[in-house]
Amino acid sequence: MAQEKDIWSADLYGDKVAPFVATSTEKVLTWLDPQPTDEILDIGAGEGPLTARIAPHVKRIVGVDGSPNMIEHFQKTYPHIESRVVDCRLLDQEADLTNGSFTKVFSNAALHWILRDPETRANTIKGCFEALEPGGLFVNESGALGNVAEVHSAIISGLVTQGIPVEQAREASPWWFPSVQAMKNLVEGAGFIWVKGEAELRQTRLTDNEKGGVEGWIRLFGEHFLQLLPTVEARDAAVKHAVDVLEAVGRQQHDGSFTVNYIRLRFVAQRPE
Repeated sequence: MAQEKDIWSADLYGDKVAPFVATSTEKVLTWLDPQPTDEILDIGAGEGPLTARIAPHVKRIVGVDGSPNMIEHFQKTYPHIESRVVDCRLLDQEADLTNGSFTKVFSNAALHWILRDPETRANTIKGCFEALEPGGLFVNESGALGNVAEVHSAIISGLVTQGIPVEQAREASPWWFPSVQAMKNLVEGAGFIWVKGEAELRQTRLTDNEKGGVEGWIRLFGEHFLQLLPTVEARDAAVKHAVDVLEAVGRQQHDGSFTVNYIRLRFVAQRPE
């Protein structure tokens, strides 16, 4: 597959824009239930802070991510933890990871990126299945249907104001936010037994850091949208439009902070014994 531009910056992602991604994880870690005998494959591990939190509690954990920038930071920060660059859209082609050696496959805040392309969804889930030993568990949290809908809509609106046809703007979305049933169908189609799943509204306060907040969120996570625009000026105008629209939606907190409606999809599935 064609190599995409690496939009990720560990500094922007983990420190300025979205530190909450690695910390708002109590429920999914409870479902993961790390054990001293576990060997875990972490799909979309990013720059590694959550992988590093899990590592002391398990026998082995391997972090993989499609971003060279993120994995470079991971390896510098956590050199004692296995990590490497893997295009997780084609996970089933990684022979040494998909040989049934892991007790658990884990993913947090990544599958909605990885599963964006319909033609490779099955490759990813097949890879997760084949990575597990019989009876192994696949534990995930990612964006559900309606996740960040207000920001998603505002970005599309910003592109339209700059002359991008709405159909093209919609198609530029880098995300797949499915219903629980749609995810269940996909996972069961790969041979998994669905153990449990849920969707939950998690209203999330954005940072007030420089290069953070809602503008920073749009510039980092919405980069695939903004790439449609030919000039810096057009991008800035589209971002300003989106931010201005969202001010009426997300900044109603008593302390003036900005909140986005994250809707999280969690599930546990099992490879049959």
